[in-house]
Amino acid sequence: MARTPSWTVLIAGLVLACGPREPEVPEPPRPANLADFDPRAAARIEEALAKVRADSRRAESWVELGLVYASERLKSLALDCFRVAARLAPRQPKWPYREAVTLAQIGSFDEAILAMQRSLALEPGYPPSHARLGGYRLSLGDLDGAERDFRAATELDSSYPGGWVGLARVALQRDQSAAAIAILERLCKEDPEDRTFQQLLAMARQQAGGAGELSAESLLADEEIPVWNDPWELEVRAFRAKPTMLLIDNLLESGQTDEALALLQEERARGADDCATTLKIARILLRMGRADDSLREVEAALAREPENSTALVMKAQAIDDRGEHKAAIALLDRVTELQPRYGGAFAAKGTKLFQHGDYERAVEAFRRALELGVNDYELRHRLGRSLIALKRWPEARALYDGLVVERADDGDAWLELAMVQLRSSSLAEAEKSLARGKATGTASPQLLDDVQRTQALARERRGKKSKQGGAQ
Repeated sequence: MARTPSWTVLIAGLVLACGPREPEVPEPPRPANLADFDPRAAARIEEALAKVRADSRRAESWVELGLVYASERLKSLALDCFRVAARLAPRQPKWPYREAVTLAQIGSFDEAILAMQRSLALEPGYPPSHARLGGYRLSLGDLDGAERDFRAATELDSSYPGGWVGLARVALQRDQSAAAIAILERLCKEDPEDRTFQQLLAMARQQAGGAGELSAESLLADEEIPVWNDPWELEVRAFRAKPTMLLIDNLLESGQTDEALALLQEERARGADDCATTLKIARILLRMGRADDSLREVEAALAREPENSTALVMKAQAIDDRGEHKAAIALLDRVTELQPRYGGAFAAKGTKLFQHGDYERAVEAFRRALELGVNDYELRHRLGRSLIALKRWPEARALYDGLVVERADDGDAWLELAMVQLRSSSLAEAEKSLARGKATGTASPQLLDDVQRTQALARERRGKKSKQGGAQ
């Protein structure tokens, strides 16, 4: 019954089920002048288009195409893709969030506000969404609305800098330099290396008539502005846009880990020594079974960003692979405390607890991951197996009824449903599920044997009851 967890899926946390209705899906948009593009960019676009055509109802394929277009500055085409993704997965808050960010990049702040409000209606507890919404209002001169949104971000997560930076910017707009300085001095004390804090503090001191100076080196380009603790944006920045990085991802998908690692090390030698590169190297090393080497890379990333949730989850996996199970789960507990809205961390914690037999806590973690939007099939399947282990038959029955509809070719799911039905005294239904599981040809032999033995015992008990009833 054991299945290998997909840590890429757990960390990223991108997959959500579509709603009951199936919206119409248009042809994917394509640049009219694609032949004039750089060959590498054209190849990326063609590859992303092919993925959409291969499965046009998969929202993530549309998002990937949109991200490719966005990275090539084809914002209108990117917006088309994000909007289709939002129709295909209407419960996923990331897609209207992505639409809002893209709209803001082209200066359409009114539309960006509406898109971000749709995202917040789906996930009101994500601080960066509130902070970005505040930024859009600030761009339109709505200082009261901006302050309200920035403050909401700080109330949801007082350690998230985006809300505080926004409040400082509002204070500067109101000529309240003392209030801005108080916020920014605290932020600079907490992170003296952050150039955004330094830049804004210098501006505030200038406004107050002090000695703040802005050097050319202190000014940030747009693409350098940190995302701080914003997993959704980090996912996108990790995707962006180095053709080499996309080639590396393709190599990993095809199992060519040695080649992918060599290319990444070349990128590092050329100067790509950021946290995302370090973590990608760590992930490859972990996949190759080199847990100690992977851990060294993760520790290097954590030295730069001590509360990087992705790095902490990866560290937990690495130390778990070395046999330090309690330490791994304790670390995942820490991640979920630091990031109570990060569904991927709860999914990872649930998986570790499930693997080590702590089914009660695993169920709790899986339920929380589902609440936060991590809704992939494997997670729900592990939740189902945890419920079976706890003999919580009604809950398991409700879950498996949906799983076998979603993946009718999963033999194990059918057999597990049969087990639940047998334990719920639904012998006739269990026989049908058992037959379906056998017919898939994908069921685990050990599981099949367990279910058939349970079925035989159930028949035996029913036979005894029938004889006793007849004797009376």
